[in-house]
Formats: sequence, structure tokens, C-alpha cells
Amino acid sequence: MTATMPIRDTFADIKTATLAHLDEHGCGCYPYSSGSLLAVLAATARAGTVVELGTALGYSAAWFASTGAHVHTIDRDPTHTGQARHHLAKHRLTGRVTFHTGEGLDILSTLATGGADVAFFDGYAPTAAAVDALGATLRPGGLLIAANMTLGGDAGAIHGRLADWWHADLGETLLAVKPH
Repeated sequence: MTATMPIRDTFADIKTATLAHLDEHGCGCYPYSSGSLLAVLAATARAGTVVELGTALGYSAAWFASTGAHVHTIDRDPTHTGQARHHLAKHRLTGRVTFHTGEGLDILSTLATGGADVAFFDGYAPTAAAVDALGATLRPGGLLIAANMTLGGDAGAIHGRLADWWHADLGETLLAVKPH
């Protein structure tokens, strides 16, 4: 039997604050279950630019930014983006993050098409429209990560739209590589 070493959560303070915020406000503000996985995926993709839909309090953005990537993170709730800015400042990561507050699809339409290396959906349940808009931000060969696939939404339509992408369904999370 092989013993495994626990992975140190560099941003546990943000995760804890996010869960406390959720308990207090009931706003659906959940931290992604494995921030270190996001960092590994971004590093593997050699991400220079990440687009994230669903900031919450900045837990995922911190992991992405810790790899050296510049993160465009989007949330409709100004309280969330304000608290995320505060948390990322404590970790000296705000220089690597651009915070956008407003409706996700509206903001995604203003970002450069085809320039992102990684796009991450971290809202409640992904819609086909959100995945399409995130996919448009990706360069060919870019990585799409969609969390919360099991919470409903448009899972069937999303899988159909990604039929010509390399993709892996990890249960809650879908990974897909945009074709060249």
C-alpha cells in the first residue's frame, strides 16, 4: 500500500472565506473542488492567458494566476469581484488578474477572440451559450474546462457542440481541447 502525501492548498484562506460567504449569503458562491488541478492544467497548457466565468471570491483565479498566467475573471456580483480583489491582493496576485463585473456573455463578447490558452466555466451549471462564448475566446489547441456539468444546464447540447474537440468527461468537470 502506497501512502499519499496531502497536497498543500496554497489558497486555503480564500477557499475558507468563500465557504463562509456561502453560508452567510446563500448566493451559490462555491470554490472549485481542486484548485491545484486547475494550476496543473494551466501549467500543462503553458497558459499565458486564462478566461474565467464565475469569479466567486477568487479561489480559482488565484490558482491560475499562481502559474504566471494573466487571468480575466468575470462575475456579475460586484461584492464577489471586490472580495476577490481583496483576497488576491493578500497573495500579491492582483497584477496578474483583470476583474470584470457584469453579465458573463456580454463581457465575453468584448474579449479578444482566439487569444486565450485556457477558458474556465465555474458558474452554477454551464449553458451551451456560455460554453460557445468561452470557446470563442480560445486559440486553436486551447483548453476549455467546464465545472458543474452534473448540476443540470445544457450538458447534452454542450457535448454535441464539442463533438469535433478532443474532450474528456470527468463527471463534474469536462475538459476539451479546441481543434486546430
